[in-house]
Amino acid sequence: MSQHHHAHQGTPKSLTATMRARLRRAVRTPEGGFAKTPWVIALNVFILTVVAGGAAAYATFSHSVELTVDGETEQIRTFATTVDEVLESRDIAIREDDRINVAVSAPLDQTDEIVVEYAKPVTITVDGSATEEIAYEPTVGDLLDRHGIEPAEDDYVSEDHADEIPREGLDVVVSTTKNLQVVADGETRSVQTAAPSVAEVLAEAGVTLGESDEVDPGLDTLVAPDAVLTVVRVQTETRTEEVDVPFEVQTIEDPELLRGDTTVETPGTVGRAVETVDVVIADGEVRERVVLEREVLVEPTPQVERVGTRAPAAANFATGDSVWDRLAQCESGGNWATNTGNGYYGGVQFSLPTWRSMGGSGLPSEASREEQIQRASALQARSGWGQWPSCARKLGLL
Repeated sequence: MSQHHHAHQGTPKSLTATMRARLRRAVRTPEGGFAKTPWVIALNVFILTVVAGGAAAYATFSHSVELTVDGETEQIRTFATTVDEVLESRDIAIREDDRINVAVSAPLDQTDEIVVEYAKPVTITVDGSATEEIAYEPTVGDLLDRHGIEPAEDDYVSEDHADEIPREGLDVVVSTTKNLQVVADGETRSVQTAAPSVAEVLAEAGVTLGESDEVDPGLDTLVAPDAVLTVVRVQTETRTEEVDVPFEVQTIEDPELLRGDTTVETPGTVGRAVETVDVVIADGEVRERVVLEREVLVEPTPQVERVGTRAPAAANFATGDSVWDRLAQCESGGNWATNTGNGYYGGVQFSLPTWRSMGGSGLPSEASREEQIQRASALQARSGWGQWPSCARKLGLL
């Protein structure tokens, strides 16, 4: 090509001008044309030689390559000597995950085909289940085919099959026709739909949402088969309510009472107040109550309680000859520390709920004989000997 280029530059401009002049003086024939004088013939031969030489040089020094980029193929002829020169001439930049069938540094005379497949990040979500991957397919249809996804006519697909997947990637959503349940306004209704998101399903079901209403799962969630969509109607009301004002409890330590025992010396009384409140109501139930203003109508009076501080006597399981010792002999063989695992404890076989209702703490079998007798006496005074029906009958107490 360089020889041809230099030969063309070396042609005298005066020769070209002379040839033009010769042509203008060419002899016109009777038919109105020009006679082919020797100068005309020479000029034609010269032009053909130049054109043929250029074409021969182009064919000799250029290279024919089939270039396919992301599924689009073109046949090109180029003076490039390496694959990367071809790519650069087409503004094609190869990125890290892209695929190319030859090394970019390969000499062009070693290949007549260059195939480039762009790596494109895609997310395919089918009925709420998402898969992220790198795709090399040129179109959405090719991508779905590889995954074996064949949407039915009524199914939802976010993109057309013929759409090209851009190099920056794409999110493809497929939603098949499925049966869902919508719970709203106290009713549960079945909906058959291919709508992809919760918001679209609710719209299709004719459910209108208020500004404060709550939806589970969220409106942007892509629905899965058999999903249950729940709508909670939420509203806030300002109310004026009359309410009780609880009394406070004041305590007095009493060394005569066993530790853990409490007696009420002066009962308290509740007061009354008027409150202005914001009430948050969710599906008819009060979820939150915020007091804005309060006016006390009747002040409460405190309750005074005596709290025992006397430590129980050290555990003493020695027997005696009281009625309680005889009752214990019948109930537990006189063993005030027994715990057989049957749910009853100590000499007179307290159940744990009964023991605690009488003010006891811990296990009855861990308390002293005296404390067990004290609490058993209080229980007998409250409920009678019928708490121990069999043994009380044997002892003549019933």
